Amino acid sequence: FAVGETLRYDARIGLLPAGSASSTVVRRDTLRGTPVLVFAMQGSGGPPGIGAAYSMTSWTAAAPFTTRRFHRRVSIAGRVDEHDYQVVPDSLRYRETGGRQDWVAPAAPLDELALLYYLRTLPLEVGQARALHGYFKNGDNPVTVSVTGRDVITLGDGTGVTALALVITSAGTTSRIWLSADSARLPVQLELPLSFGRVRLVLRSRP
Repeated sequence: FAVGETLRYDARIGLLPAGSASSTVVRRDTLRGTPVLVFAMQGSGGPPGIGAAYSMTSWTAAAPFTTRRFHRRVSIAGRVDEHDYQVVPDSLRYRETGGRQDWVAPAAPLDELALLYYLRTLPLEVGQARALHGYFKNGDNPVTVSVTGRDVITLGDGTGVTALALVITSAGTTSRIWLSADSARLPVQLELPLSFGRVRLVLRSRP
């Protein structure tokens, strides 16, 4: 992936349209003297009668691939849950902005958005399973990633893409991601748990 890559998705809950989402490699930046990539993901929609919107921004160092800051905002039916974390891998600590307490982080911490991009860099094979211990909140580790097979995913424009199917489990929750089975490793489909059900994001077209 490179700066400027933007992936646009249509969202569904079951068979019902449920809005849209996008994921972007926004820019290169510097945070506390460290060069970082800025990733952003946002979406809006939700089931009928329940307006929902979310956004995530990750400031991630490239070498090694580690989160330095993570902001997440979720709004469901007018209720907002917002958090902004500062992560300092060198001291194995993170702190929520405005808080007074430091928490222990793993050696190479990643937030959930950075983790999605990190998975695209791994040499994945069908039948492979691995336990990752890098989620920045230690209590949610390990993150188990299993490559369960290959599927053909139909994009929004009708194009079929062969993809590796990944099952990701952490702290009792399960997500599924399909990455294109080529060097781009595009996340062509995602199934994510939300408070009102599981949402499925399908890529509209290849960039």
